[in-house]
Amino acid sequence: MQSGDKETLYVFLTKVFPSLEKGEIEELARISLRTRYDENELIAQEGSYASGIHIVKSGLVSIGKYSSKGRGKRCLRFLAVGEMFGLEAVCLEREAINFQFAKTLIESTLVFFERSNIRAFSKDHPRIFKDLSRWLSREVIMLEFKLTREAVESVDRNLALLLLALGNKYGVREQNVVHLELPIPRQTMAEMLGVSVETLMRGLKRFRELGFLGPEHGKITIQDSDRLAERARVNDFYLSIIEETL
Repeated sequence: MQSGDKETLYVFLTKVFPSLEKGEIEELARISLRTRYDENELIAQEGSYASGIHIVKSGLVSIGKYSSKGRGKRCLRFLAVGEMFGLEAVCLEREAINFQFAKTLIESTLVFFERSNIRAFSKDHPRIFKDLSRWLSREVIMLEFKLTREAVESVDRNLALLLLALGNKYGVREQNVVHLELPIPRQTMAEMLGVSVETLMRGLKRFRELGFLGPEHGKITIQDSDRLAERARVNDFYLSIIEETL
């Protein structure tokens, strides 16, 4: 690893673990492993041994679960740069198991900390638990919010919320228009909403007819964020919480 790479990794870890001091970040960098995955490559399988913590350094990762019969799957959220999964590998005393699967949506680079290494580090540097607790609290809030939202909201409102959140977090804004250029298949979007692809396509068509979205098929352009927000019945605080569930 070249010095420039070390500096980049150091800065990245400083942002992810703001409670740690300089020497601790340097030690954390020494026990890290950077891994690269191609598009649509499986990182962790549901039900397999949770070998450690993965943090997205570049790219985009999908987190999901398979149905009880194993024939279908559900995308629960996306992980962008700086977001992590695999905390159960550190926090559970029993043998850790992946409760979800993780798969790349585009070519991605992750920073990995093996379970025994990060546990040994945490014993000597307990400040890391402040940052890990922050992430665990975030996970609980995300889960409760997602369960409540999906139980009581209409498909149209959930679709509007999803489009607004994706646009705010990943979109490219040109004046009042937001271009959403994420390589997210319609199947993945449908899984996030808990609906069929046909239901999703009908919803997108309806939004195009209403002028919320651009007329182009194959990509998503939010033409009128204000009207879409009205359909979603959302305020800025509510939207910030929704973005955390992606």
